[in-house]
Amino acid sequence: MVPKSGTRVPKLRFELSDVELAALIASALQHELGGSRRASKTIMAWTHVTDHTARAWLNGRKSPSSLHLLALAAHSRSVMNVVLRVTGNQRAEIDLDLKALEDELENALAAVRTLRAGEAAASNNPQV
Repeated sequence: MVPKSGTRVPKLRFELSDVELAALIASALQHELGGSRRASKTIMAWTHVTDHTARAWLNGRKSPSSLHLLALAAHSRSVMNVVLRVTGNQRAEIDLDLKALEDELENALAAVRTLRAGEAAASNNPQV
């Protein structure tokens, strides 16, 4: 008989099956990429998987392996948000969304400044 060492295996924190994860990932990918042939080609480029595997992820038939999930999350904000939500890190999801909003506002401000600079140059150089 083997004596008990007292070491306990921690319980899994996530009450999520592979089927449920596959459905969440599929929904995120479809939301971001759509369900077209182009979507599967994009996934293939991101993760270096076959068309068959990319379509299985898009249709929720399979969930990606850990390394493929990381590659998807690195390229897809929707997949990253799913990973953060599933792991209980909604705060990080909000931070990512705020960062994206800041980036968009900075791009818009730069565009406005460019337009204003063009208008100023045009008004200083009137053509007769």
